[in-house]
Amino acid sequence: MGIEYEFAMLERLIFITLSLQLLRCEAISQFSWQTGRIISHLTSGPETGEPMRFLEELCDDYGPRQTGSKNLEKAIDFVVETLRNDGFDNVHTERVDNLPYWVRGNDKVEMIEPRRHKFNALAVDGSPSGFVEAEVVVVRSYGELAFFFLKHPLTFMEKEATMCLLFTVFFQRINYSGKIVVVAEPYYGYGRSWQLRSASRVLGDRGAVAVLLASAAPLSLYTPHTGNGARGSRIPSLSITTEEALMLARMYARKKRIVLRLDVRSRDMPYKTSSRNVVFEIKGSKKPSEIVLISAHIDSWDVGQGAVDDGGGVASIRSAMRAIRELSIEDGRFRPERTIRGVFFTAEEQGYLGARLKKCIHKLRAYDDAHKSDNIIFVAETDMGAFRPRLSNNTFRFMGDTRKQRRLEEISSQLTSHNIPMRVNYSDAQGDVYNLAQPRDIPAVNFVPDKGGDHFYFRYHHSPADYVSVFEEGDLEYTAAVFASMANVIANQDHWW
Repeated sequence: MGIEYEFAMLERLIFITLSLQLLRCEAISQFSWQTGRIISHLTSGPETGEPMRFLEELCDDYGPRQTGSKNLEKAIDFVVETLRNDGFDNVHTERVDNLPYWVRGNDKVEMIEPRRHKFNALAVDGSPSGFVEAEVVVVRSYGELAFFFLKHPLTFMEKEATMCLLFTVFFQRINYSGKIVVVAEPYYGYGRSWQLRSASRVLGDRGAVAVLLASAAPLSLYTPHTGNGARGSRIPSLSITTEEALMLARMYARKKRIVLRLDVRSRDMPYKTSSRNVVFEIKGSKKPSEIVLISAHIDSWDVGQGAVDDGGGVASIRSAMRAIRELSIEDGRFRPERTIRGVFFTAEEQGYLGARLKKCIHKLRAYDDAHKSDNIIFVAETDMGAFRPRLSNNTFRFMGDTRKQRRLEEISSQLTSHNIPMRVNYSDAQGDVYNLAQPRDIPAVNFVPDKGGDHFYFRYHHSPADYVSVFEEGDLEYTAAVFASMANVIANQDHWW
């Protein structure tokens, strides 16, 4: 009798589990027609061309948008006014204070021995000023030790700390006293190469007088790439083109005596600056305190136009929200039950500072312990290029529990069925939204299109070549369709579990 009872209970449990799975699949599948309508609205309907028009005005009229610049604050004013004219709810800014204020100067790098040559260089954010003339030491790689650590299952932040330790171990092996160190490691992927920008903090302690880094890029047409990493360094740190870094490495291997002269005028200002995150919403009709948050970052570096990184993301998120709002006016079934919130973060390039500061995390979560209001249930961002997903390796980098990952996989399958190929991979490399997702275990997604995950995006990233013209027809509209479709499903499901 006991065995029969246990079998009966097991059958019942299996039946309930399968029934719940079917209900979840049905819950997702009921949105298939809405997903199709959203995609057509954006890619062949009234919203077609609008994100590019907006991006051209943002980038052409206001230029690059470095933190602390007038360009950035004027661009924020333009975006806020545009969003209000779009008719969004609760359009406002969140002030972010105590931000580093670094200004690029007229920096010069020149070889004076064994011949004269002027380098195409960009100082790394945080680099101090200085005049240096010294002999060169070239470092080609910090070896298999670093690669071994990178393969281990560390978190994104743990890898950053680990790399700093590896720099200390590796760079202690060579005497750099009084030398300019050129780090000319080949490109093995941005996740590894960008860590080298913090090398000056270690090398300065080892007696080096300056650091030149091969740009973190897979392909160069004589384009240097900037980025953060030198804040706290006592010596100048600059990126040079891949071509020039490899030239120095070849000369050094042939035992040439190489002397460089650096005149670095870039510097940190003696005071901090402030900026603003931009927030706008479509208020939920039934569960307005539950928030689905989609985002991009509005700041950029001071070279190029900041179009690929991340003006295209800003334009796409705006158009995703516009599509949902316009369709909800035409058809009440598109009215989201939960609030969909768009956020354009500032000071991302300096280390996700717009999202990382505690008071801004509190404000953007809008989570009041006394009233339990505004509970963010999902966060997503686009910061790997707003390119149209074409191949099979477009990815939702997902961070969260397995149940919500399965729900996201169902959403990605639905996108795939509408000719937007998508897959889901677990990853804690989330960027801005990482700070919102932790420590409350909010599920997070970082959208990586095929041209963002491969070498294409990083050809232009942080470089003078980052212009609007990088995008092709349909890129922004299809990125908007990805976010609008995903937000629409999550905002309208009866249960997000």
